Amino acid sequence: MKFSYSILLFLCFLPVHALAQTPPSGVAGGTLKEGQKLDAVVAVVGKHPIYKSSIDAQAQLFVMQRGLTELPADSMMRLRRQILDAEIDQKVALAKADDDSITVSEQEVDQALDQRIKSYVARFGSEAAVEKAFGQTVTEIKSSPSIRDRTRETLLIQKEEEKSMPRVQNVSRQDVAEFLKLYRDSLPTVGAGVELATIVKLITPQTDQKQRSLTFARSLVDSLHHGSDFADFARRYSQHSTAASGGDLGAFFPRGTFLPAFEEAAFALKPGEVSEVVTTEQGYHIIKLLDRRGEEIHVAQILIKPTVSSADEAAARDSLELVRSRALSGEDFAKLATTFSDDPETRSFGGSLGKIRLEDLAAEQKAVVDSLKEGGVSHPIRIAYPGGRSGWQIVKLMRRVPEHKVSIDEDYRDLESAAIQWKQSQESGKWLAIARKTVYISIHDLAKYY
Repeated sequence: MKFSYSILLFLCFLPVHALAQTPPSGVAGGTLKEGQKLDAVVAVVGKHPIYKSSIDAQAQLFVMQRGLTELPADSMMRLRRQILDAEIDQKVALAKADDDSITVSEQEVDQALDQRIKSYVARFGSEAAVEKAFGQTVTEIKSSPSIRDRTRETLLIQKEEEKSMPRVQNVSRQDVAEFLKLYRDSLPTVGAGVELATIVKLITPQTDQKQRSLTFARSLVDSLHHGSDFADFARRYSQHSTAASGGDLGAFFPRGTFLPAFEEAAFALKPGEVSEVVTTEQGYHIIKLLDRRGEEIHVAQILIKPTVSSADEAAARDSLELVRSRALSGEDFAKLATTFSDDPETRSFGGSLGKIRLEDLAAEQKAVVDSLKEGGVSHPIRIAYPGGRSGWQIVKLMRRVPEHKVSIDEDYRDLESAAIQWKQSQESGKWLAIARKTVYISIHDLAKYY
């Protein structure tokens, strides 16, 4: 909660998170098992201990995230003390949640863990990949006492903060200027970058191929309604990343997660029911509702995607070449993007991708940008698109942004975000200063443990 963390964020560092698990049973107060080392309690806040192992784990994570192997001894000790101070702030909020009789239900813990699993599935591609990465089944992850306890603590702290701490939603330009004045010397030089715009054309299969895929999907639905096994069909026929897991999406999802047509059909099902064919931009879906929990659903799907041909690819590429020619002839790129781009996120902004640091570009993207002069437009570039689709894009180099000291005009969005965190930290700091006086806190000298 200290503002030093906001400065680290602006420096493009990841914040130190409380990821360390609470000690296993038998450690720091229970029965010590053979081969285990006794953990040390380095502080107590209210009824909540803070363990040395938690400080060590977070310090190690901080160092690893920055690609380092170690820090000088004095720097490491400063880091440990900063982590301990942040942990104390967290435990103070937790102790105040105790005082305010704030509670978290097991259902809320389950929902939070489902969201965490959902993010893992999105990151790794499937539930099976998540289990491989973590060396545990999803059930084991969600049922781990230490993970559930940590999740419960996080939810309690969030509820206490929402109840007690004013939330800063926005700041004025004067606030941003004040932030920059105070921290200008602490902020880094901003690396060279580029401002880009794009027009995307997705590859669309021909009508006859769409019809063949739709007919096949309908035949699968008919077989499923006559008793065929959904998971078996998903493994055999689905073209979604969840095919290996029988089409299971792996978690409960709330409304607003899926494409509209998919979501409408899924929420209309009863547990165990299978939908008719649902058409979206991704292809043809067959949905099975596995379970429902209020306004959250756990589903499996079979996805049949029409196969694109080389002629379809050529048609998409050729159409973008024509758009590129019009842009090079002087037509407004933003208007062309609004008219022709298949990417809704950038189309509404005239194709703008905003400013991107050169170091954040992939090697092939950087090669394209390096070949352009300001105002230049690239030839079509093959791209993979979310949802398993593919297409082509052309990129316009709007301008090059040289390396520079942080500027309120050039870097306003980043400064605004950091200034909001700064203002929030001020409000949080005021609340914590008062809260610390009302909570029992006992802190040991970290130096004696190292």
